Amino acid sequence: MDKKAKANVQRTVVILLCVMVVFVSAAVSRILRSPDANETAAAGLDIAALQQQGVFIRPQPKALKSFQLEGADGHAFTQDNFIGQWSLVFLGYTHCPDVCPTTLGLFKQLHAGWQNTELADLQYVLLSADPERDTPERLHEYLKFFNEDFVGVTGSVAEMAGLAKQLSSLFARVPQESGDYLVDHSANIMIINPAGQYHGFIRSPHVVEKIKSIMGAVSVAY
Repeated sequence: MDKKAKANVQRTVVILLCVMVVFVSAAVSRILRSPDANETAAAGLDIAALQQQGVFIRPQPKALKSFQLEGADGHAFTQDNFIGQWSLVFLGYTHCPDVCPTTLGLFKQLHAGWQNTELADLQYVLLSADPERDTPERLHEYLKFFNEDFVGVTGSVAEMAGLAKQLSSLFARVPQESGDYLVDHSANIMIINPAGQYHGFIRSPHVVEKIKSIMGAVSVAY
């Protein structure tokens, strides 16, 4: 083989090696790089991605300890009322000036938007953070302005605080100069799965489309 032919062969080998390096590098890059939001959504529930959105899903759903409270419908409300459907639970009160009516308005939008879907039977629950004023009758009158199917729950202060604690939430009375009081309370939306277990929570600020996406992913992954 003359020098010219040998040089051509060497040049071809070098080119082929360069091409191989490019393809191998691209393949490695696809394997090692972090997936984007669309890919994680398509692949299923991505815990880290959800946490960046303020959504915290428990690695193991937590069974709730036994409780018996009062429903706005006049019937007892126990842990069994959570079984059989997904529930979104909010800790609030009927005299709340801002975040509570806003969140219940959001629940109303979610309820309307999920008709004829797998989440049409999702249960919306308001746990009273002001049980001394929030009688079952008061809760019933308040909730019917949003949706008559929404569930209100009250009980003694100790009973409500106990359930709130199980759901990583709390509330406290804040006296006002007028002699009246407001109630500071957690603004998370708690997720209860169809087995009646505490599944996780969503931090505020709450947005309808965000919660739709989250609950769609969580229910599919369940």
